[in-house]
Amino acid sequence: MIVPTLARLIVREHMYKPITGKLLCLGRQTISMSYDEVLRIFKEEGYVPSPEILKENKISLDKNTRVGKGSDSISDHTFFGLLGLKEVYSIDVSKYEDADIVHDLNKPVPESLYGQYDFIIDGGTFDHIFDIRTSFENVVKMLKVGGRVFQWNAASNFTAATYMSFGPNLFYDYYILNKFQDCKVYLAEVSYMSQRDLWNFYEFEGTDVYDHFISNRLQMVLVLAEKGPNSTWNRFPVQTHYRDANLWEEYRSSQKLIQQSSRKPLNGKSATFLSMILIRIVKIVQGFIDNRRRVRNWFNSKVQGDKLMKGYRYVGHI
Repeated sequence: MIVPTLARLIVREHMYKPITGKLLCLGRQTISMSYDEVLRIFKEEGYVPSPEILKENKISLDKNTRVGKGSDSISDHTFFGLLGLKEVYSIDVSKYEDADIVHDLNKPVPESLYGQYDFIIDGGTFDHIFDIRTSFENVVKMLKVGGRVFQWNAASNFTAATYMSFGPNLFYDYYILNKFQDCKVYLAEVSYMSQRDLWNFYEFEGTDVYDHFISNRLQMVLVLAEKGPNSTWNRFPVQTHYRDANLWEEYRSSQKLIQQSSRKPLNGKSATFLSMILIRIVKIVQGFIDNRRRVRNWFNSKVQGDKLMKGYRYVGHI
């Protein structure tokens, strides 16, 4: 599902480097926004579709996804059409949401899909898949050289809602070791599963020294990785404490590639002194308020909280 926060991240990436060519979604994406809301969000991020794009883009509502149909949510084709994309495809394990390609990503994709896509979106598919190794290989194989993958999946507190909960270093280490030319990884916190915006973001700094990220809120790992001319798919990372000297050398050599990238890390709205005071107040009054989820979300979305941890940089809320 693409909610306002994720729409902002997608349009920011488009403004950094235009998303063109063929786009593939792992699972049909619900666009949890109306047409006018999407235009407003894009405008706030500094992107206004050209008159030609607005003229050519057909406005259609979501008639396919389980969550979006029957609402004012626009279709995935309309959403990505506002970025100028005309070739938008989806792949899923069944036709229940009318995917263009029916394939179980636990199994290798056919060679006919190799190198076909310029941009792949994994909107919470990896955390529902049993064979993660094959899933990683499938994504890399389907990407063109220079293609990008944008992923968001469960990291913590999604028990029973997903099969898997990931750490940020799994994605970072895999893409680095396989010589991707860029890889940015973040943890995001929300207060409940359907929270649409004001997510708190922390950048994973890729160091071998980091603290455990413990939170009573829901956490997701978000990844943006770009395939290079020498990228591979068949190198499998080893966690930091168990690498030998040769693997460390290979890892650090590959890590130098992303240091040459001009893609800037995310930035968000930072906590203010007043908001830091407010969070102390809310911790006192929450016990006396019935609607705790809404109050906790409103305050938590506006502050950094107490987390100053090794290996993570607080970005702000988006």
